[in-house]
Amino acid sequence: MPSGLTPHAFAQSPSATEQSEGSPKSEDARGEEPAQAKEEEKPIKIPLTEVIGTAPDALEHIPGSGRVITKESIEQNHRFTINEALREVPGVNVRDEDGLGIRPNIGIRGLDPTRSRKVHIMEDGVPIMLMPYGDPSSYYFPPIFRFDRIEVLKGSGQLLFGPQNIGGVMNLITRMPPTTPQGNFQFWGGNLNYINTHFDYGGTWGKTGYLVDYTHYQSDTPRFTNVRAKVDDLTFKTVHELSDRTQILAKFNYYREDSGIGYQGLTEAMYATQDPRTTPFNNDNFDFTRIGFHVAVNHMFTANLTSTTNFFGHYIARDWTRQAQQGVDVNGNPVGGVQLGNSLPATSFAVVPANQRFTNAREYWVYGIEPRFHYIHKLFGISAEADFGARYMWEQSDRIQFRNFASGVGTPFGCFNNTPGATTCLGESNLRTTNAYAMFFQERLIMGQFTLTPGFRVEHINFDQNNRLANNGDGAFGKNHFTEVLPGIGATYSFNKNHMVFAGVHRGMSPPQISDTVTGTGAVVDLDPELSWTYEIGTRGNPTPWSGYELTFFWLDFENQIISQSVAGGVGATLTSAGKTMHRGIEFATKLDLLDAVTGQNRDQDVIFDINYTWVADAEFRGTRNSSITGAALLPGEAATVSVSGNRLPYSPRHMLTAGLGYTHRPFGFSARLETQCLSDMFGDDRNTVTPTPNGQRGLIQGWCVLNAAINQYVKPIKTTFFFVGKNMLDQTFIVDRTRGIYAGLPALWQAGAKWTF
Repeated sequence: MPSGLTPHAFAQSPSATEQSEGSPKSEDARGEEPAQAKEEEKPIKIPLTEVIGTAPDALEHIPGSGRVITKESIEQNHRFTINEALREVPGVNVRDEDGLGIRPNIGIRGLDPTRSRKVHIMEDGVPIMLMPYGDPSSYYFPPIFRFDRIEVLKGSGQLLFGPQNIGGVMNLITRMPPTTPQGNFQFWGGNLNYINTHFDYGGTWGKTGYLVDYTHYQSDTPRFTNVRAKVDDLTFKTVHELSDRTQILAKFNYYREDSGIGYQGLTEAMYATQDPRTTPFNNDNFDFTRIGFHVAVNHMFTANLTSTTNFFGHYIARDWTRQAQQGVDVNGNPVGGVQLGNSLPATSFAVVPANQRFTNAREYWVYGIEPRFHYIHKLFGISAEADFGARYMWEQSDRIQFRNFASGVGTPFGCFNNTPGATTCLGESNLRTTNAYAMFFQERLIMGQFTLTPGFRVEHINFDQNNRLANNGDGAFGKNHFTEVLPGIGATYSFNKNHMVFAGVHRGMSPPQISDTVTGTGAVVDLDPELSWTYEIGTRGNPTPWSGYELTFFWLDFENQIISQSVAGGVGATLTSAGKTMHRGIEFATKLDLLDAVTGQNRDQDVIFDINYTWVADAEFRGTRNSSITGAALLPGEAATVSVSGNRLPYSPRHMLTAGLGYTHRPFGFSARLETQCLSDMFGDDRNTVTPTPNGQRGLIQGWCVLNAAINQYVKPIKTTFFFVGKNMLDQTFIVDRTRGIYAGLPALWQAGAKWTF
């Protein structure tokens, strides 16, 4: 059976050291013999929910496109952020915001990338967003340095996961306790005062494994070099074999971000006349703490029936204090008034800090339980595998905004007056709750070379909101609910041992946020969930021992995609039912061992060339739909009502490309890779404005390419790898975002470090 771009046979690694089972290449990239488990040592089975898996034939029966970003790719390319890592996955567009990957904006196949709301993000098989149902915005992302691999799945296989199953499912797999006690210590640094320390140690003693993982990094943010950020991440994990039939995993995580990162971008004048990576807003502060837990129990009822039950949850405290802003024209006269928000009217020529501050103080609680079952059986004489289960989740957020109208920039809270009114210090006081129930089922019918996989998912969601400031402090309570049935079916056919085709169709859904479906007055808004039909047809395989490929045609039909100009709110930030949208395109990936192609299989060296390319031919509004840009966001003389039917969706590049050339010399322990990552032009608004507006929030975002490189040298006597990394080595200046003003892309980054294994 062909494996295509599987994690072993065709992984995205600069050295291609990870080989299929039975590969004659017996040494790894460091010149060492691969560690073999002793015959008497039996590793503990890990109760882990995977999306794709690590077996060489992991994609064999999956009726959709998928990719696994391997540990080797993350480590040997020294991926700086999750943004950079995900660009090696066809179809994925990641819009930089902070430059450190702390708050990524991930879009798939032309979908809106804002706050990654169209992607279901999991860690070890459980969702990690703020509120996966009520507010899936990605204000948190774990450090990439503790991942073992990253699974990305598109197509009908998404129905086993949710609630977001429109664009794709991403599963971040963290390191597991090794069979033999082992530790790693890594330290590296570079320009922008970047320092990163990563430590992990673990092992298995008897029937119990332990692992501790700690990351600390700090840097001047690449977007605004006069703004500092630091992150601490601590994870403790244990796996215990209760019996031959039952295993349990328990994980605890503590994450803390302390940074000066704010929202405000630059105006056109600022971007043209000053350092594009500075900001006058030096009094913003983001204080974020997340405490999470995950317990998974695996039990084998019979040889054919097993279950994995996940218990999970997290608590988040997020205090984001930001300076108010004031627009001024070219003569220095105030424009638009002081804004306790994130954007100003399009007539502003500059934005300066104002003598006021506000703090969005928010807390989130999320808990869930999800039993999953896998059953191998016969159905009418046909070999079959069923995956089914259910989930209950409870979510709550307490959202308060403190405003300081009186004193200035240095005081985060001017007063704590709880009396509602126009001059109150409380700008918001909302309690939002979600109760959600899901059920899912997928049957895989295996008929020789042909596999048919029907399935469905049912989601029932209850939302409620209590606006405690409404009605003169008496509050306003409202609630809403809806139920959606999401069917899907896929098929694969292996017409020979080296090639296969796949096809699938499924119903996708993304629920609206609580704030969109229940207003501050308690009224229920007739805002449907985002619904789509996704179609895929593709092929993948390994035509020769030194090559592999995957080619996918996709078509997404949206009945009601919600397009937001700025999820964060503020003037010009709107959220409306966009109506019908349509996405069509092609994804292509290939990887070639050029040295093997010329000389036959070479045990000592590799020259690897790989390409990952996406063409989003269509990503446009359909049906009757007017622009969401109205009121103060309009330019002088601009029509208030404009049809955008047929316009390109914002932040949907037509072309995306990552290509690399790598060399590995295993006996010497050396590897190197040169890589380019490219993105074509995008529009910053639904009117497809080309000429930039003075405030920088609208206009064409020109395409860009960056050149990256990584060099690794392993020194066997001291078990240490030394490395040097360059990102955007030509130091190109380009724009990546206009949602709240201009955000510049990464500058040239130079880093060096070492990893010691003990």
